[in-house]
Amino acid sequence: MNGTSRFLVSSVGAVALMFVVGQVSAVNLILNPGFETGDTTDWSVLGASDGSAYVNVQTPDNGPSAPGSYDAYMYNVIPAANLALQQSTALGDANAGTVTYSFDLKVDSSLNGGVVFIHLWDINSTGGVIDQGPGLKGPYFNAGWQTYTGSWVAPATVNHFEVEFDCTTGATAGSAEAIEIDNVSLTQVPEPTTMTLVGLGLVGAVLGLRKRRS
Repeated sequence: MNGTSRFLVSSVGAVALMFVVGQVSAVNLILNPGFETGDTTDWSVLGASDGSAYVNVQTPDNGPSAPGSYDAYMYNVIPAANLALQQSTALGDANAGTVTYSFDLKVDSSLNGGVVFIHLWDINSTGGVIDQGPGLKGPYFNAGWQTYTGSWVAPATVNHFEVEFDCTTGATAGSAEAIEIDNVSLTQVPEPTTMTLVGLGLVGAVLGLRKRRS
């Protein structure tokens, strides 16, 4: 193998490694996913009312899917009411293709019709809901910590995502719901970069060179 061939092979190896790393690395689009700031920074709380419906970040308790010391505690005892914990990802951070979600959930109390749901929305550039991603997930009734995962395919017009946890009571008097949320994740594997596409071209060049020499 001459110097040119060795250069091409080494270049292909380096860029191929970049290609593999780029394909398997996926950044969590959710900010403060484990509430390790000690509060609900980057999250919105909807439906809070005095001491009857609220979200607190508490310690020491943590979901099983990632290390940490905090989680979000949602408590709602207002009949026929919804308490929501919501976050929209940054504008322009979503792409068409597969989206993977994950979260840890523990139900502490579920009485007289209380339920837990999660919404996952695909949002366009003007803030309109395109669709509900994988649809409304739930209801969840587990007693201890559980990790839930799944995926869906976002459409071509997606701009960003929105996730919402709903702690909802029933219409019956005495309905109550108390849950804990932790380690929320929305990820997409990045598309190949220009550099990785160049690397694929180099692979073809080396294979063609080797074929001609043989």
